[in-house]
Amino acid sequence: MTCPAIDGIIKEANETAGEVEDKEVLDAALINAAQAAEHYEINRYGTLVAWAKRLGRADCASVLQQTLDEEKATDQKLTKLAESKINARAA
Repeated sequence: MTCPAIDGIIKEANETAGEVEDKEVLDAALINAAQAAEHYEINRYGTLVAWAKRLGRADCASVLQQTLDEEKATDQKLTKLAESKINARAA
């Protein structure tokens, strides 16, 4: 299944990648795009977890929560990577 929002984030990342010549700046821009996708996914999975709980589907909520936790962990790793060296190099 395709998602217009994620497709838009990917399109924007591709356009940015085509415009940025400095590798360090490009790395920071790509991390930004990856985090935009992660934040969208965090939002969606968070909503799905809430809905599943509201509908009394703890079984579904549990599986969705695992995915939500993975998305949050990925976002945290990207933040650490960006803050530890990538953003400084891009500056």
